[in-house]
Amino acid sequence: MKKLFFGLLLLVLVFMAFRAGELSTGKGLLPNQKMLHVGIIVEDINSSLNRWVKLLGLETVPEVHVAEGHHTNPTHYKGKPSDAKAKLVFIKLDNIQIELIEPIGETPSHWKNFLDQNGEGVHHFAFEVEGMGEHYFESFNESGMPILQHGGWNGGEYGYMDSVDSLAVTIELIEDYNRKK
Repeated sequence: MKKLFFGLLLLVLVFMAFRAGELSTGKGLLPNQKMLHVGIIVEDINSSLNRWVKLLGLETVPEVHVAEGHHTNPTHYKGKPSDAKAKLVFIKLDNIQIELIEPIGETPSHWKNFLDQNGEGVHHFAFEVEGMGEHYFESFNESGMPILQHGGWNGGEYGYMDSVDSLAVTIELIEDYNRKK
């Protein structure tokens, strides 16, 4: 089952690269090819988590956390301050993580908008970066993929780029300040 899942994921990534016209050896928008996780929007995080635990045969159930803006890096959605919140859980696999996301409440956010328009499904692919605000937002914007939602936590920040039209999925940039070398 795992081989089938990751085989399909690889095919999707190759398809997206062809669709974006970016299969070249030149310098891309990302500094590396380290994908951290695949984010999936769900309606009920506990129910979804239980299904993943059963599928993977996990002995320990990962803990669900609430994500909300941090006072040093508050959440912005489409350029405006937002009190958006979501329940998150990360399921660690051997080579990547799966992030389940359940939007909380009616506050507008990229999470809620996705769920309202598409239902449950793959929301984003997350990549690790350093110096997120220094040039990534500008580079992605110049490439037709402006920032949709940005926020942070005590120790890092994230940004969802508007990449669905060119890549068929949202790209999330993540900077974990504690990972810096």
